[in-house]
Amino acid sequence: MLKKIRRALSIGLLLFSSGLLIWASLPSKRQVAIQTISPSEMQLPSTTQAVIPAILETRQVVLDWPSSMRIGDMGVITLVFEPIPNNPPSNNPQGEFSDVYDNNNIMAEARFEVAGISVNPANPTRESMPSGHSVKFEWQVNLEQAGSYHGNVWLSLRFLPLDGTTASQEPIFVREVDIHAASLFGISAPMARLLGGVGIILSVLIIFDDMISWARKWKRRMDLTTDKRR
Repeated sequence: MLKKIRRALSIGLLLFSSGLLIWASLPSKRQVAIQTISPSEMQLPSTTQAVIPAILETRQVVLDWPSSMRIGDMGVITLVFEPIPNNPPSNNPQGEFSDVYDNNNIMAEARFEVAGISVNPANPTRESMPSGHSVKFEWQVNLEQAGSYHGNVWLSLRFLPLDGTTASQEPIFVREVDIHAASLFGISAPMARLLGGVGIILSVLIIFDDMISWARKWKRRMDLTTDKRR
């Protein structure tokens, strides 16, 4: 009777612990948004020039973020601002735009605004953006409480005149980001992995004597089978 109770306890603990590990190990759902940015959206702001300086290449923003996470896990949000691959040169009707790089250095500035989430690195972050090159931003996010979180990712261009005059900035992209954080009975993912691992070890220890006995019986049967074949 005691053996049956011990085996039932071991099986129940094994199933429960395996469920914890499976839940804590499933990949998070992710979402991707892609938006094309034309030269007319990347022009120098507040200019009085007849031909407006602008970035003459069509680019795209690729935003990738976890739409769902487990509390305690680390999630990654990435934003890539890049020239569109294999895209022909942008149309510039009647010379409407000039190359802004002739008189400016360009920096891309991104920030992730959300309440209740630990974000690393701190906002905003800036990257130099030479002509024809892509820039990438990455944020690590950690959620400590279950629930839904709503934030925004911003991307701006910062124009730095080569003559040392005042810099200017122009927002070119904003996207709302929703992240749902889940727990299992209030347990975080790291704790679920710990409890699951410990539970599996305990389930094995509970029936360890039985496993030794089964192993010995199996060995005896194999020995008898070998002797009969001889």
